[in-house]
Amino acid sequence: MPIQTIQTRGQLTLTRDVRRAAGIQPGDLVITRVTGPGTVEIKRLPRLRLADLLDRYHIDGPVDIAADREDWHNEAAVDVVAASNA
Repeated sequence: MPIQTIQTRGQLTLTRDVRRAAGIQPGDLVITRVTGPGTVEIKRLPRLRLADLLDRYHIDGPVDIAADREDWHNEAAVDVVAASNA
């Protein structure tokens, strides 16, 4: 189990072995959750095809990608947390 240091800006580098074991690749989205004092859980959000996304998240009206991106990420994170707690 590697010991790592949190950088000044709060960043943490996951070692190659940890990334491989968790199936985390560059560009993946992850969610973090505090599970207890001094304990943080990191989960990779599943990669979905465009067809899966359009099926799951119906779009009503015009889309402003820049304005809506954070809401989409938050909604996806809520779905993943709900699924992992079920």
